[in-house]
Amino acid sequence: MATQPPPLDGIRVVDLTSYIAGAYAAMQLADLGADVVKVESPEGDSFRELPGFFGWNRGKRSISVDLKTPEGREVVERLAARGDVVMENMRPGVAERLGVGWTRLAALNPRLVYCSVTAFGSTGPGVERPGFDPIFQALGGLMTLQGFGGPPQYLRTAPTDYYTAALATQAILAALFARERTGRGQRVETSLLRGVLALQSGVAVDYPSKPSLVRDNPTYRLYQAGDGQWFFLAVGNQSFWVKLCKALGLEHLADDPRFGSWLLRIQNNADLLPILEARFREQSRAEWLDVLAAHDIPAAPVQPLLDFFEDPAVRHHGLVHEYDHPEVGRLRLMGQPLVFAETPTRDPGPPPTLGQHTDAILSELGYTDAEIAALHARRVLGGPRR
Repeated sequence: MATQPPPLDGIRVVDLTSYIAGAYAAMQLADLGADVVKVESPEGDSFRELPGFFGWNRGKRSISVDLKTPEGREVVERLAARGDVVMENMRPGVAERLGVGWTRLAALNPRLVYCSVTAFGSTGPGVERPGFDPIFQALGGLMTLQGFGGPPQYLRTAPTDYYTAALATQAILAALFARERTGRGQRVETSLLRGVLALQSGVAVDYPSKPSLVRDNPTYRLYQAGDGQWFFLAVGNQSFWVKLCKALGLEHLADDPRFGSWLLRIQNNADLLPILEARFREQSRAEWLDVLAAHDIPAAPVQPLLDFFEDPAVRHHGLVHEYDHPEVGRLRLMGQPLVFAETPTRDPGPPPTLGQHTDAILSELGYTDAEIAALHARRVLGGPRR
């Protein structure tokens, strides 16, 4: 049977975003087969100097225009008039002042889905405040949660940004689905404020008798083996606890009333933790991982990300793609994380250089070669000239 095109084949996205939450959301649409045009200023995305830029912008086409000029705004208007989705993560009110806000672009294309990603929301307290992932890690309790009652910890993986990006993608896909039924687009919005709470749905639960889980869990934590190497032990239920006791030769602990449940093991961690720490110091990490695997106990070595690139499962599923990039040479990036049986995704290609597709996209929009040359001459456009 012939392979069908990717799920979002034919969907055109105008990407006015930068940073992580907006740019990564747009890249997810590119991964699903959408034609994503990244609109950049002549100076380029403010995160272009960071390695992460490559990981947030794969598969997009870049056009470089100055939105502060009437001609630059007209380019975006033409893109939006022919497009399906517009995405922006500017401070509230900035897109409107630039003439690329929801009201203006929806008037040109009633079928448009317009997605805004903000920090604190587009209305209400904090609307004018700048906000980035670590601000919401601090505000939203992530840092204290990771500190386990000790000093707060900053998670450099930017979980709030990435989860907010996922929420933005969900909203866009739902709005496109709704458009199939109604024929009309709509504005959708999410924010880092919403994202940091949604990320913690299992933690954002409060009631008077709620038990404290902040203390160190002796069966769900990092351990250092006898050779100094670290691994994570993830014994999350009673069945695994019994298996662990057998694997460690500590069968008598399986029936110890102090350790008879997840909560009891946390409450009595001062009794259990020294026992497990001492036992794990008796052998090397490799030896313990073999023993734990033989007893069907979840555990994994602590290792650098580039080592994970070589993991047999990662390689089997094609989760790392390699490109020959004109600016940095050999470039390895995350592959597509979703699998579709009937409409498989395909590699959308490497991230673009600044303005790489400017002239080609303008030609698609109906600009003549002479008009494109004139826009270059007036410095409305950035990037290379054809």
